[in-house]
Amino acid sequence: MIENPLQMIGLYIAINLLLNLVLAYRVSAGRVRTSLMTGTGDDADPLYKASRAHIVNVEYTPIGLIGLIALFILSASVWVIHAAGIALTLGRLLHAIGLSRSTDTTPPRLWGTLLTWLGQLIACLGCFYYVLA
Repeated sequence: MIENPLQMIGLYIAINLLLNLVLAYRVSAGRVRTSLMTGTGDDADPLYKASRAHIVNVEYTPIGLIGLIALFILSASVWVIHAAGIALTLGRLLHAIGLSRSTDTTPPRLWGTLLTWLGQLIACLGCFYYVLA
């Protein structure tokens, strides 16, 4: 059972690490399947979509997780940690689903982006609050 804020952050980190590994595996499997070891092919290629989903995840996830760790260090409320962690994690999952389906804008991709930004904004504002309060 999750009993303290650090365990909660560990859970969000674990889920996001697992998502990143799944996305990385999809890129590697696509490379083996297509024998394309560099590059990604064209926009319609599944390898391109898998690569973009992984790349964007790697761009946004670390800073969001750093925000969660900072909130813990600053003794933030568990509700603030959960709000930032859930938004970030759900956002990254939805974005990966949307981008894996299409390079065009899709509802999961849009909501994933918005939730990711919301998670980062919550972490940002929480850090400011707990530093300045």
